[in-house]
Amino acid sequence: MKKGNTIYLVLLILTSVIIGTILGQALAGTFPILNYGEGIGFGPATLDLNIFTLTFGFSANLTVAGIIGLLIAIIAYRKL
Repeated sequence: MKKGNTIYLVLLILTSVIIGTILGQALAGTFPILNYGEGIGFGPATLDLNIFTLTFGFSANLTVAGIIGLLIAIIAYRKL
């Protein structure tokens, strides 16, 4: 797989998950199941080296709408 294709796939996935989440919030009154989701990640971890301090952390909230957007992005990428 070429480097350009990987970057394109990551951008396509991020864009589609964001659009899916926005649509899920917009349609929450009609389809409340789209906003059902679970948060994943880990809290901040700090590495203190006396010269500088690094803090790492990650969190994401996966919703049904976001997962649908992710699946659409993967299918669209395979078609291209």
